Amino acid sequence: MIKVHFLGIGGSGASAAAAIAQSQGYEISGCDLDISNEFTAPFSLDQLSKGHSASHISSGNVDILAVTPAIYSLDPDNKELLEARKQGIQILTWQEFMGKYLMKDKFVIAVTGTHGKTTTTAMIAKLLEDAGLDPTVELGAIMPSWKTNFRTGKGKYFVVEADEYNDNFLSFTPDISVVTNIDMDHPEYFKDFESYKESFLKFLLKTKGIIVANLLDTPVSEVMKVVMKTPLTPETKDRQYLDYSKNEFNLSLKVPGVFNILNASAAFQVGLLLGINSLDIKNSLENFTGAGKRFEYIGEFNSAKVYSDFGHHPTEIRETLKAVREKFPDNRILVIYQPHMFTRTKYLFNDFVKVLKEAPVNEVYILDIYKSREVDEGLVTSKQLVDAIGKDNTIYCPKEKINELLENQIQENDIVFFMSAGDTDRLAKELISVSPS
Repeated sequence: MIKVHFLGIGGSGASAAAAIAQSQGYEISGCDLDISNEFTAPFSLDQLSKGHSASHISSGNVDILAVTPAIYSLDPDNKELLEARKQGIQILTWQEFMGKYLMKDKFVIAVTGTHGKTTTTAMIAKLLEDAGLDPTVELGAIMPSWKTNFRTGKGKYFVVEADEYNDNFLSFTPDISVVTNIDMDHPEYFKDFESYKESFLKFLLKTKGIIVANLLDTPVSEVMKVVMKTPLTPETKDRQYLDYSKNEFNLSLKVPGVFNILNASAAFQVGLLLGINSLDIKNSLENFTGAGKRFEYIGEFNSAKVYSDFGHHPTEIRETLKAVREKFPDNRILVIYQPHMFTRTKYLFNDFVKVLKEAPVNEVYILDIYKSREVDEGLVTSKQLVDAIGKDNTIYCPKEKINELLENQIQENDIVFFMSAGDTDRLAKELISVSPS
């Protein structure tokens, strides 16, 4: 039995890969700074270690060390990493491990894009599940119907959310690729938009079968023109191209937003490619209720509805808040936004200012920047963002004081919308836990 140790097993993607590996017969252990979150539930306590130590792998019982990519930039002298190199243990990112081992002999459907990839992946996963195709799925969020961020199936299909950060998606060789949009992100890794688009180009050129693309998106269209001019190889000789931007399916979705109509259109096209009946596809998509932290209803506080959302890029914030206002045209909307990463906030600062200044909401509370895999080098602060927005309804608030402030501000029928790729989901759940209603 191959033994795999996951360095960073508490992450949304690494935990899913570890759980899928466990279902395929690998012996799994893992460690992280936080080992008791929603993603580590599939593992027993004796499989998990809190923190990082060379002793986790020094006993010689690890064949592969699967690491979260951020470890290379944030903690390159990690003791487990150094110990694995010393022992000559195979070291892979968890994406490389998944591509090399878990996807072997599978029909891979990979969904990428700056925005919408989690929801589109979840839609396709549900579609295949409803059609009885029993897929294996890796997802960067909890799927409410599974209560996990993964699905293990006995069918031939492997559906994966393909992340562009660190060129992670280049670890996959898809049979079908879906690309939703391309919008500059991850400036901590990509030096500029051209290098960002180049990464998507490399990924799409690895596709063996069909590329399902949103050609309404200009950068996607630009990249696809290059893809279509690139000579085919023996591995890609059957490649085809399909534009899903025409949105011809007349869908009535439970999840709000025009962007979700496009996400569902992509999933619909994949369903047709796999031979699923069009009425079954429509029924599945129209009964899709969303993925975790994507416009997710959390509960009520004092007769106000509380939502949690993963939005952390200016485009996502703009489109999601527009959808919130469309869904609740007459309600007072309070947004609690936590910027995610210093480099992103600095690089897209003017875009954040414009979007938050024009947001169709009543109040915006901005928390301190969530550092994620970075160190604060003084690039930018949330107070600078608030000052640049310059509106009375946009207020800076320390994270530890936000719920106390909200308890005194929230009125009946308010919509309270927490937004971040950080830890505001926890704040939303803490808020409803003290609700008097």
